[in-house]
Amino acid sequence: MKRLLYIPLLLIFLFSCKNDDQDASPQSLVSSLNGKWLMTETEVTVNGKKVWQAVNTLTPVYLIFRSDGVILDGDGKASCCGPNELNINGRSIKIQPQSEISYNANCAAVNCVACPVLDIIQSGNEMIITYCIGGRVKYIMN
Repeated sequence: MKRLLYIPLLLIFLFSCKNDDQDASPQSLVSSLNGKWLMTETEVTVNGKKVWQAVNTLTPVYLIFRSDGVILDGDGKASCCGPNELNINGRSIKIQPQSEISYNANCAAVNCVACPVLDIIQSGNEMIITYCIGGRVKYIMN
């Protein structure tokens, strides 16, 4: 009889647990990315295994995330074929620019086959971006 009482208590306990990431507002998730990020590693396949390989630090590559989710390069220019949406730690957030975006002059000649959604795993000052074509890149907050 006692065991029957434990089952409802267990169910109540399990359903009362919540994931803090799921409670975070879309704005707070985008704000956590706000700033300048330095590319540190790329994922490569060596002998059939995926490993992280350090990037050339002589020519650093930066990404800048604006507070509205727009992604810029190190020079402050947006990608010609940037994403429309970010998937940050499993939560989808539509990018809605709040101010003007500056593009590279070469964008007029580019025929975009863009990745509409960019997958991002972010924890503290480290971020991993997975691109549609399958590549993964690791960044740290600069």
